Amino acid sequence: MNRRHFLVTAAGSALLAGCSALEDPDDGAERPPFQVDDVDDEPSDDADADAGKSAFPFDEPSIVDFETAPLTATVVGGRVSTDDGLSARLEFAEQATADSPATLISTVRNDRPYEQTFQPRRLLILDDPTTGRTADNDSVYLAPAADHPLAETAPSYFRDDDGRWRLERVSDDWFPDRLTLDAEQEVVGEYYLLGHHHHDRPPIEANRYEFTWREGSFEIVCWPTDEPGPAGDSRFVGEEPPGFPEPDDEIRWFHDATPETPVFLEPSAESVTAPAKIEFDLVNHGRESLSGNPYYWRLYKLVDDRWFPVDPWEFPLPLSSVQPGDVDESELFVYDGVPVDRQGSRTVGHLGGGQYAYAVGYSVDSETYAARFDLEAPKLVVEPEDDVAIDDEGDRIVVRLPDYEDARRPATVIVSRLESEPDPADSDETAVDERLIAEQLPRRPFRALRNSLPLFEDGIDRVVVETDRGTALRRFDYEQDERRTIAYDGDVFEASGSLEEK
Repeated sequence: MNRRHFLVTAAGSALLAGCSALEDPDDGAERPPFQVDDVDDEPSDDADADAGKSAFPFDEPSIVDFETAPLTATVVGGRVSTDDGLSARLEFAEQATADSPATLISTVRNDRPYEQTFQPRRLLILDDPTTGRTADNDSVYLAPAADHPLAETAPSYFRDDDGRWRLERVSDDWFPDRLTLDAEQEVVGEYYLLGHHHHDRPPIEANRYEFTWREGSFEIVCWPTDEPGPAGDSRFVGEEPPGFPEPDDEIRWFHDATPETPVFLEPSAESVTAPAKIEFDLVNHGRESLSGNPYYWRLYKLVDDRWFPVDPWEFPLPLSSVQPGDVDESELFVYDGVPVDRQGSRTVGHLGGGQYAYAVGYSVDSETYAARFDLEAPKLVVEPEDDVAIDDEGDRIVVRLPDYEDARRPATVIVSRLESEPDPADSDETAVDERLIAEQLPRRPFRALRNSLPLFEDGIDRVVVETDRGTALRRFDYEQDERRTIAYDGDVFEASGSLEEK
């Protein structure tokens, strides 16, 4: 790639790799500041049309497959900036071949309408040396190419006996102590991705190399080209669970993922004892970004070969993405009793033992990524809330919720027992509007039912719940006198809600 094709300023004029030493009487550094000169005397005919346009040639993340190793690589988060208007972008341009290391293209830009002089290392890709490290402290380098316009020294590199590109040494200074950019000036240069200079250290491998500095960070992520998926087997491999109750869901289960699967949701554990924390990694080793709601997630429980949604029931609606190479990390805290309040975390309490599924809201084509886990916990016994008033009137019970007295629009829910639920194999599914499990009742949408269904003991045929409009009518789409038949714990009930005259 010819770097000079991409070197422009905000005015659209070309830049060459020349430099001039600027004297700074206040700077005691041995190396002088560095500045890129605009050597064109005349602006191009298209200068006005190109003003303000970036020279960066990639709008989407770039992904490359190495020829020198069975690796695929991309840059994650390759846009960094400082509070005072300096920015940089980085993407792959060429794969590693027998003739050249993997090549990346970068921009350095002064976004302010005035000249700025700064320390290059603040923009991370101008660090000296520019080093990325893994969690195990293995490292790689981003070394400026020989014609990088901002580099003082182009470091040497070589191919080792295994054909992998490495940095020869790091003793030389690559960049100056100071860099000056004109107002809205942008400079484009090339880098090589190189392995460690010591032969006994690992070469570039399948790993996540983090480049970090005080004002930003990004990662170069490498994964096996032919085996981008998880390495281990799931405890549920070979099983075929039912689909979720939402229509038209194509579920991508973790237990179906193989080493060839590029996108998967991997749990840190597939069997836990409450209380517990499970970490989930949505790994994107594919070629497209996943899009969706970063706040959407859903927990389901499997009962009688059917998934029941447990929590949550409301979601914010922003839009985000998981780029190739990126991992969306989430944590789920599960409790068999009252959950510990963890502000902003994904926490679900009042769970009984059994099998659950966790799903997230990112996809390429509306598919759902999900993972299963077994929870060891006692059977959940649901009881009415502690602060409700209960009046036993013989064959019926009246429950008064605390919000009833001060309700602007008081309302009543009446729940009546119809009959014992017949064998599902012999019954008409359309005769029941809704089937519920114990784990659903402690959630907000089921509050009226949580304070009525557990009270149906022998001899009780009706429970009346006095509450406010929102609590009473939510399960009826806020329509009065709507009736719903509900199957719960082997019985069938009829429920309806209405407003009271006040």
